[in-house]
Amino acid sequence: MGIIIKDLNFIYEQNQLFKMTNFHFEDNTIYTLVGPSGIGKSTLLDLLTGVKHPHSGDILYQNIHKSEILTIFQNNHLFPWLTVSEALALPLKINNVSKKQINSRVMGLLKTFRLETFAHKRPHALSGGQLQRVAIAQGLTLNPKLLLLDEPTSSLDQESKEEIQDHLINEQRKRNNTMIIVTHDIEEAAYLGQEIILVTNKQLKKIVNPTFGEKNRRQSLDFYAFCIQLRKQVRQK
Repeated sequence: MGIIIKDLNFIYEQNQLFKMTNFHFEDNTIYTLVGPSGIGKSTLLDLLTGVKHPHSGDILYQNIHKSEILTIFQNNHLFPWLTVSEALALPLKINNVSKKQINSRVMGLLKTFRLETFAHKRPHALSGGQLQRVAIAQGLTLNPKLLLLDEPTSSLDQESKEEIQDHLINEQRKRNNTMIIVTHDIEEAAYLGQEIILVTNKQLKKIVNPTFGEKNRRQSLDFYAFCIQLRKQVRQK
């Protein structure tokens, strides 16, 4: 799987966000998108899903259909009348998955995201971290080839944030899919991103993460040295 952006031009309210932009998103990779507010990070997700369309240029999909792309937003869109189990089952029911498979997949996700005790609760009874775990679990029910996440942890406390970050890495390794994650948190970008994309000067600049895959990175001086370096690059732009 791959997505190729070729000579992309996009203008929003007379502001050109992308100009002759080229990039190749490869399969089985976690990308994090960083850059100042208003630079076009969330817009890029909309372009990849087809919610927005380039003014010129192409977005080419290799061995992937747009139906295999799913977006999880910061303000998760959980129906207030559905329990956690019902919310996880909903995408499967819509896609006519058998009842046996639905039960098996829902139970697996409840266990993975430590939501068993909340299975019969509705969104109003959950904390922010629990809601976000439900939203991410729901996004993984159909095993999307490409998962787009728009600031998935921005409203969470540090402990909940780190827990969800570890969930995302573990699930990506298990499923071998591709994730593209928008974040303003430099440490999150450095922790999650195998490759970090800096949106700058209407282009996408790839930064390889030298610390990705190292054990106990949160306790590593090399990791925080890379965070300082990355923060400088973002501020320079």
